[in-house]
Amino acid sequence: MRYDLRPVRRFLVLALPTLVLAMALFRSGVEALGRAPALTHPPGMILPVWLVIGTWLLEALALAALYLLVQASGGGRLLNGLLTGWIAWVFRGPLLVIAVVTLAGQPAGPWWTMTFSWWVLYTVCGLLLGLVAVASGLKPVPIQPSPPGTPPRGTAPLP
Repeated sequence: MRYDLRPVRRFLVLALPTLVLAMALFRSGVEALGRAPALTHPPGMILPVWLVIGTWLLEALALAALYLLVQASGGGRLLNGLLTGWIAWVFRGPLLVIAVVTLAGQPAGPWWTMTFSWWVLYTVCGLLLGLVAVASGLKPVPIQPSPPGTPPRGTAPLP
């Protein structure tokens, strides 16, 4: 059975720049409001622009891949987008603060307040993924059950 991959390609071509733009606008807004936590790095140390954009692109690719995995299980596209955003937020929000910030000895207060901002960002990114899926014509791939009597995939038949 062959699947048409054109909607997936169209989805990725639309999703990646949309998510990178959303992340850039979010970061600009957080910095403009003065809500970005101060990292303990030497003064004047600024990350190169290509590195920042590269991390956003990697994160956008990971979100799009997670969306495709969630979308394969069925359900509505916007609901799957929200689910994708919230799954990603768990790792970017609370687990990041617990695993990295607390263990590194950073003050956790500013980072905990950022988790709510990240929740907003990932909710918006998830909704954007759902809208891009609608615009690109992406539909869930129907999972067809095996005929009765066939062993599950990856198992050898019994002798």
